[in-house]
Amino acid sequence: MLLVFIAALFWDLILGEPPIYIHPVVLTGKISEKLIRPYKGYVYGIFIWLLSVVPILILFILPLYIPILILKFILLALTLKTTFSIKMLYKIVNKSSNLDENSRYIVQQIVRRNLTKEDEGHIASAAIESLFESFVDGISSPLFWFLLLGMPGALLQRLSNTMDSMVGYKTTELKKEGFFSAKVDTILNYIPARISVLFMILAGIIMRLKVKNMLDIIRHSDIESINARYPISAAAYLLGVKLEKRGFYSVGNGNLPSSSDIKRALKLFKITTFLYISSILVIYYCFYGFSFFGFPYGLIKFL
Repeated sequence: MLLVFIAALFWDLILGEPPIYIHPVVLTGKISEKLIRPYKGYVYGIFIWLLSVVPILILFILPLYIPILILKFILLALTLKTTFSIKMLYKIVNKSSNLDENSRYIVQQIVRRNLTKEDEGHIASAAIESLFESFVDGISSPLFWFLLLGMPGALLQRLSNTMDSMVGYKTTELKKEGFFSAKVDTILNYIPARISVLFMILAGIIMRLKVKNMLDIIRHSDIESINARYPISAAAYLLGVKLEKRGFYSVGNGNLPSSSDIKRALKLFKITTFLYISSILVIYYCFYGFSFFGFPYGLIKFL
């Protein structure tokens, strides 16, 4: 599995995203989109999660059992790559870093809030917030579960996060229906969100940023999400800026970020990602060496 992981990394950084018609995240999203019914209850929320996640999960772990090694290797690398996205996230935020007239529409691709009437500072804030929240959702968390549970773990996290983005809204229409999806996503991201901050601190030390007492400040953040508060508050503190979602939260003691702050955030993101992935590679190597596939269910074998 270590070689599969390395191949998936190269796939992401060089080739980018695979076609959407073979992307498990897209397929789960399309299924759930067809099943969403406003004002349905908690039981229907469990039903829609199971029907949207389980069939796609089963379909995409089938390559584990293919006897032809080279085909198995390619399909597993492709599948693992779909659980995380480094290049696309970096590219989107980097394209918005100049805060020109197109930045509003570029950042809108990765945030839920409406940016049509926001000023440059709040657009920059949304870009930085999403960069580090997505680092947890789309990089550190799936790779954490890959390390622990192998391919099924990475897929489960990514598809669960997709369901949260589809129905996990706290609106009157979807509050009950999306409850289960939101809770599963919260549970799966709980540990990775906190681990991610530790790597952000290490990256901050390398960049000679202020890191003292940061964890105490994060714990007192007014961000409602118990997971999102960690990477967002950490980014605000490390970069010395204020990150704000109007009407919901404001973290950090500085001014709203500028174009140069987005570029510093991207540097912090790159170093954090490098440190995190390097750690995953070292841990996996310590258990498996450079075996072709290793144990398919991750480190759970050794518990």
